[in-house]
Amino acid sequence: MTTLIVMLVALASSAPDPLQPLGRLLDPSIRETSGIVMSRKHPGVFWIHSDSGNPPMIHAIHRDGKVLRSYRVAVPNIDWEDIATDDAGHLYLGETGNNGHLLPLRAVYRVDEPDPRLPARGDLPVKIASYYRFASKAERFDAESLFVVGREAYLIEKRHDGRVAGLFTIPLDPPALLTGPAIPKRVTELPDFVEPATGADLSADGKRLAVVSNREALIYDRNADGRLTLLAKVRYKKRDIEAIAWDGLDLILATEAGELFLIAAKTWAE
Repeated sequence: MTTLIVMLVALASSAPDPLQPLGRLLDPSIRETSGIVMSRKHPGVFWIHSDSGNPPMIHAIHRDGKVLRSYRVAVPNIDWEDIATDDAGHLYLGETGNNGHLLPLRAVYRVDEPDPRLPARGDLPVKIASYYRFASKAERFDAESLFVVGREAYLIEKRHDGRVAGLFTIPLDPPALLTGPAIPKRVTELPDFVEPATGADLSADGKRLAVVSNREALIYDRNADGRLTLLAKVRYKKRDIEAIAWDGLDLILATEAGELFLIAAKTWAE
């Protein structure tokens, strides 16, 4: 039995790594990468940002890590955890981190996506797309995963207890400053996702959701009424994966240290 276990471990360790290196973010102003999303306005452009304790900047990059342009955003980076986009030319910054569940109020900011072919001119103006509070201290959660569908932002709670992660919505319309903070609404769970979620992205057509942790990426089919069906699970050697983005049917993953990896479509769609 012991020999069989050793053989199985050896076979598992010799399996090819599904993460293909793409490049690295070498710009010293980019530290602790925390979010990535592909632009829907500018082909070949991705937007990234850093985590808490870093300047409030977003950076336009190629998928090999080359920085095209950097922009300062006119709002503090308390704990930015993810970035999302929509079809109307907006980027959304998830001020949603909540380590220790200490913060009662969190927010999602919206900026007009700049053109990385043009130089930055002052700070990017920000609107509070939504902000939310928790009904009680016991209901507070940490969220490092954000995506947008129509007039709602979606958050995935980051759990450390091995239980399935919950998916929550907060309204983007009417404007948050007119209505006051919303209370997150739990809408469903993510089938089989029991790792601490560190990033998510919805495909441009809204049909596929990718969610990532330090050990695996899960890809879901998302039907018209929002129900999720697991399509694929990609396991890899443990890394500090902090973000994920669709590029067609490929997936781009970013580590906290700025490494960029590819999960090719043929890997997860087989």
